[in-house]
Amino acid sequence: MNIPGIIITILVFFGLITFFAIGTYLNQKTPLPEGCELPSLKCEHCSSTSCSYAKPNRVTEIKKEIKDNLKKNNSGEVY
Repeated sequence: MNIPGIIITILVFFGLITFFAIGTYLNQKTPLPEGCELPSLKCEHCSSTSCSYAKPNRVTEIKKEIKDNLKKNNSGEVY
């Protein structure tokens, strides 16, 4: 058995996980710069509920919007 090789592999693995966790934490903690208004951060086109910018229950809101749009299309209205 190559004990030092196994220990090095385990240390590298946990080091990468730690590096990823710290990077994710610092990324969420960093505020947006002033004057930086990105349309993708408004969650108007995204149905993801796992990102830090998503509103709770966004999926149900999008489903309601889709149903409303379908009702408008069925009634002959064009939006």
